[in-house]
Amino acid sequence: GRQLLGWWLEARGTRPMPDAGDVSPRALVELLPYIRYLSWEDDEKLVIRIYGSALVEASGLDLTGHDIFGHKHDDVENDRERVRQLHRQPCGLVMLRNIYDGAGNPHPCEFMTLPVAPVAGGKARIIGTVVPMVKMREWNVDVVFDRILALQRAVFFDTGAGIPDPSLGLEV
Repeated sequence: GRQLLGWWLEARGTRPMPDAGDVSPRALVELLPYIRYLSWEDDEKLVIRIYGSALVEASGLDLTGHDIFGHKHDDVENDRERVRQLHRQPCGLVMLRNIYDGAGNPHPCEFMTLPVAPVAGGKARIIGTVVPMVKMREWNVDVVFDRILALQRAVFFDTGAGIPDPSLGLEV
């Protein structure tokens, strides 16, 4: 997450956020295996465009093309709004979510996410990483995505433009 934030701050320069033209595999070569890069296809659909090879290996699934809001749940609108806020007031978001294995055991992971502006008629995007919160020699968890990744914590962080108003109730 720290390396991605460093790239993001450098890529944006004096702008509120980098734009899609700044997202270059060459600039992100060391981070690419751990990156999630998503685009808003419409107001409801946020689709994974790049799902890094380390994430594919760890989860056992290539989620490229998957709408992250495809599984309906009670808090889906808050989840959408958290991510929408990243572009409304350029900032970062850290969410701690449980990822589950086949036996139903939770494995807490950190999802760090940053906004990426569209270019010339393109779509707003986000870029982020996923990291287990418990240090492991190797990720040997059989991940299943048959349930919602339970949200434990959601916190916005300031990248220079402030953070969304706490009265929105989006931080947990």
